[in-house]
Amino acid sequence: MKRMNILLLALLGCLIALPALAEGSKIAVEQADFDFGQIFQGEKVEHTFRFQNAGDEPLIIDRVRSSCGCTAALLSTKIIAAGDVAELKATFDSARFNGAVVKTIYLYSNDPVQKVTELHLRGTVKQEIVMSPSRLDLQNLVVGVTKEFVVRLSNQSKKTLTLFGLQTTTPELVAVMSAEQVAPGSAASITLRVTPKEGNARLNGYVLLQTNSEHVPELRLPVYATVTPAAAR
Repeated sequence: MKRMNILLLALLGCLIALPALAEGSKIAVEQADFDFGQIFQGEKVEHTFRFQNAGDEPLIIDRVRSSCGCTAALLSTKIIAAGDVAELKATFDSARFNGAVVKTIYLYSNDPVQKVTELHLRGTVKQEIVMSPSRLDLQNLVVGVTKEFVVRLSNQSKKTLTLFGLQTTTPELVAVMSAEQVAPGSAASITLRVTPKEGNARLNGYVLLQTNSEHVPELRLPVYATVTPAAAR
């Protein structure tokens, strides 16, 4: 009898220890903030957020919104029964980013206390190849007078990069590479000669360079300049 009482007390204790579901619908996120650490520009980050309906009525997700088009979100289900768990798969495309980033996904639900739930993807995006300067905005170039500029390309990745297919979009720009292979931690340079032609007050063009990087297959250097007629010197 004594042993039976002990078993009943133990069972009662377990029942008391079980969390009670809240009244109505209630969203409870397992981890609302995910730090993906450090990635290279062009890489994609995928993470699955899990959340539970901690209420006693169905949780309905009305809609999902991302802070920008670079982040896609796929919901496993829009209606979550009491006590059930759902997932949201988030994908962040870092192609246009550099430095520290925080991307937010908003869940709109029928939780009466928390109508909007925020989920965060955060981390740092590095460039495999750093172009310095990243653009040339030149002032008062003179028609027929050649000016020379040097652009540095630093390899921040852990592999040797191959650079090829150097070209410009206008004959007023002539570009020459210092090397086709760049080891990790090393740098190469582009020597750019700019010779404005008569007839245009502005010079606009690009220097284009192909790479063997799967994340950054092409580098683009914008070149802008105001042009002064030769007679005005």
